[in-house]
Amino acid sequence: MDTEFTRKELYDLVWSQPMRTMAASLGISDVALAKHCKKADIPVPERGYWARKQAGKPTVQIALPPRFPGASDRVGASPGNNNWGSDWAEKFEEVAIPPVPTFDEDMPSVQQRVRKLVGQVRCRRAFAPAHPLVAKLLSHDDERRKDFTKWRSDYYAPRYDAGIERRRLLMINALFLAAARLGCRPSMSTSKYGQDASSERDICITIGRSHVHFTIEPIKSRKEGQKERLRLAFGTARVRANANKFWEDGDESPLEDQLTGIFVEMLVSAEVSYRNGLIRHREWVIGRKADAEAELKRRRDEAERRARELKERLERERIRRLLFQAKALDRANQIRTYVESARLRFAEVAMTEAEFEKWASWALQEADRIDPLKNGAIAQALEEPCHGS
Repeated sequence: MDTEFTRKELYDLVWSQPMRTMAASLGISDVALAKHCKKADIPVPERGYWARKQAGKPTVQIALPPRFPGASDRVGASPGNNNWGSDWAEKFEEVAIPPVPTFDEDMPSVQQRVRKLVGQVRCRRAFAPAHPLVAKLLSHDDERRKDFTKWRSDYYAPRYDAGIERRRLLMINALFLAAARLGCRPSMSTSKYGQDASSERDICITIGRSHVHFTIEPIKSRKEGQKERLRLAFGTARVRANANKFWEDGDESPLEDQLTGIFVEMLVSAEVSYRNGLIRHREWVIGRKADAEAELKRRRDEAERRARELKERLERERIRRLLFQAKALDRANQIRTYVESARLRFAEVAMTEAEFEKWASWALQEADRIDPLKNGAIAQALEEPCHGS
């Protein structure tokens, strides 16, 4: 779909006329239009809606639900294009500055809606059910268990049978299942032997257009002999030391009991990230348009400078040719004068008259050759554009 709409604009369109008619006007199939609507959580008329409406029978128009946290309010082709090429400034000059972002809900209302949407996130004591990514890690554990039985090496020891790694994976499983239930996309590494590397500990849930990264890692006990605790922090493993949002095991509140609030905060953070992204994008467009304006001015100034330098160079060249022609005319006249003077004193020359006239003819031809009045140099100069005028 080449045209971009807001969710409300597309919602109004698909409820104003049959899907097939609307899709044809947009240059796509009704199936493609339905997919766009489904992806944007826009309800469409059910089968038979328009027939009942035309027959005067009662119909129900499904209300447009609020936008999912972190999801885009735009549907269809985006006008943005990052492949500007060398003429980016000219193209960007035509880009419109997005309007100041406005939102139907304030953040407290979003948070309240998210709490209802999430309900309860319960961390079970067993992986039943197991999210597909978690099930992959558990299958690796089954393979390690067989290798451990065979080799009796700690390298092959199962990781998720007990202890803090099992707790960690159970919490990841609970969050992943809650995310999948709401249509979000969890992701993490499921390599067999790479889980000790810090980069392999990164976990992410894609919520709408936002990616919420987090880690669940052990923390040092504050008291000697205290049970090892876990800390969930937003951000990647590389920057988790600077995480500004984190939750820890408490004496009366283990991390498992905080998962509901944590997942709510993930959804809210995704919405905040989406809103901040719109603001940053608008600021970026404004800044980029200013860059484009400055670049176009620089190009104009550069073109004017080059034109001015070319004009000056052509003028200098024309004057150089003028002086050369003046000298050529002087030389031509000097030759003619010399020939006439020699003819007057022919009697003093030791040559025959025929020999003298042969020489004189050659000399006068040379004078005519370099004479700008006779060789066309002046006429050619008159045809040149006069850059000084």
